[in-house]
Amino acid sequence: MDTATDEMNLKINITEDGPAARTLAITIPAEVVDERIEASYGNLQNQAQMRGFRKGKAPRHLLRKRFGQDVINETRGQLIMGAYQQAIQQNELRVVGDPDFPDELMEKPLEEGKEFSFEVSIEVAPEFDLPALENVAIKKPIFEIDESHVDNEMKQLAFRFGTPENIKKDFQPLDRLIGRASVDVEDHDGVFFETDKTLVVVPDVEDEGKGPVLGLLLEDLGERLEGAAIGSDIVFETVGPPAHERSELRDKKITINFHVTDCERITPLETETLVTTFGHEDEAMLRERLKLEIENRRDQEQRAAEREQVFEYLLDNTTLALPQKISEAQVARTIERQRMDLLYRGDNPEQVEKQLAEMRDQTQEQAINRLKLLFIMDKVARHFDIEVSDQEVNGRIAMMAQQRGERPDAVRTELQKTGGLQEVARQIMEHKAADRIVDQADVTEVPAADWNKEATEKAEKRKSGAGKKAASKKAAKKKTAKKAAKKTAGKAESKKKTTKKTK
Repeated sequence: MDTATDEMNLKINITEDGPAARTLAITIPAEVVDERIEASYGNLQNQAQMRGFRKGKAPRHLLRKRFGQDVINETRGQLIMGAYQQAIQQNELRVVGDPDFPDELMEKPLEEGKEFSFEVSIEVAPEFDLPALENVAIKKPIFEIDESHVDNEMKQLAFRFGTPENIKKDFQPLDRLIGRASVDVEDHDGVFFETDKTLVVVPDVEDEGKGPVLGLLLEDLGERLEGAAIGSDIVFETVGPPAHERSELRDKKITINFHVTDCERITPLETETLVTTFGHEDEAMLRERLKLEIENRRDQEQRAAEREQVFEYLLDNTTLALPQKISEAQVARTIERQRMDLLYRGDNPEQVEKQLAEMRDQTQEQAINRLKLLFIMDKVARHFDIEVSDQEVNGRIAMMAQQRGERPDAVRTELQKTGGLQEVARQIMEHKAADRIVDQADVTEVPAADWNKEATEKAEKRKSGAGKKAASKKAAKKKTAKKAAKKTAGKAESKKKTTKKTK
C-alpha cells in the first residue's frame, strides 16, 4: 500500500507482519531533507554567538564546520519523528505501546541532496467484529438492606476512626506494622527497591493467613508474622505473578527483607463518640444515614454485577488476537482501571491494595482477558459514540472523595500525580458503554444468595481449569526434560562405546 502525504510528500509502505503487527517503510524526499537542514542552519545562525561576529552574523560555512554534525543529528531526529507521526495520522493507525525503531537508525547518514529512508515496527489495536449488543441475557442480584448490614457498617467505621495505640509485640489480626523494606529480585543486580514506610497489616481471621506486602499477595503472611516484635527482621519470599504489570517481576523469585520499626493497634470508637464524630444527634440518625449509603452502594454493586456479565458476554463472543508484545503500560492500565473501580465503589485504600494484589496473582489467561477487554470496550464506546466530559470526571472524583472521606481537590491532586485522571475518564467511558448494553438487555432478577452461589461456582471452575492447565504444562515440561536427558545420556553412551572401539 503506497500513499503520499501533503506536509512532507512522504512515500509510505505498510507491511502486515501479523494480526496486529505492522512495519512502516518511510521515505523522505531529498528536497524535504534539504529544506529541514537549511532551516536548522538558519535557526542556528540566528542564535549562535561566535568570537569576532555579532549574534546572527556568523558565516554559514563556519557554522557548518563547527556545528555541522550536531545540526545533522538534530535534524535527523526531527525528520524521523515528524515522518513517523505523519504516517500514523494519515493512515489512521491506532498504535499500541511504543514504536520499535532500529538501534542503528540514529547513526544512518543524512545527506543533502539525497532522500532518507527508514523502517519502524509498530503494534496496532487489533481488528475484530463485535457480537450483537442487544437483548443480552443479564441477571440482576436482588437483596434488601437490614439492620445487620448497618451493624457491620457501624463496626467498620468504629475501627476506621478508632484510636491508634503503639504496641511492641504480641501482634493480633488487623494490627498495622510499619517499617523499612528492601526487595531483591532474581537476575537483578543490586537492590531492586527500597522504602522506609512499608505497611503490613496482620491478616484477619477470615483471610486465612493471606495478605499483601508491597502489592504482592503472600499466602503465608500470618505465619511469617508470628512471634514478631518491634525491631524484628522478617523475610518474605514469593514468586512474581505471571500477570504482574512489571515484566522484570514476572515468574521471578522475589525476596522482601522487612524491618519492623513501629506497630499500631486500633481501639474502635465507642458508639456515642462515633455519633458525635459524624455530627449527628443520636445513634438512630447515624444509622439512618448509613442505611442510605449502604443502599447506594448496593445499587452500585448491582450495576457492577450487570456490567461484569456484559464484560463476560463480550469476551466469550469476541474473537480477538492480541498484539504479541503487549507493553507494560497496557498491563498497568488494567490494574489502574481496577483501582479506580474499587475506589469508586467505596472500598478503603487498604482493601483496594489487597484486592489488587489478588488480581496480580490471577492466571495468565485472566490477565489476557483483562487486556482483551480494553480493546473490546474501546470499540463498544466508539460504536455508541460515547464521550466523557470534564463535568463527568469531576463528578466521579467528588463521589470517590465522599466514599473515602476526603476533599475532592485532595483526591484530584493525588490522581494528577499518579496519572490516574486519564483512568478515571476511561472508567467512565467503559461504564457508560456497558450501561448502554445493560439498558437494552434481557434482565432477570435473582436473589442475591443464588447470585453469590453461582459466582462462587464460576470462580472455582476457573480456578480448577487454570490448575489443570498449569499441571498439564508442568507435566509436559517434565516429559520434555526427561526426553532431553535420555537423548543426552544416549549420546554419551554412544560416544563411550565409540571410544572403546577406537582404543
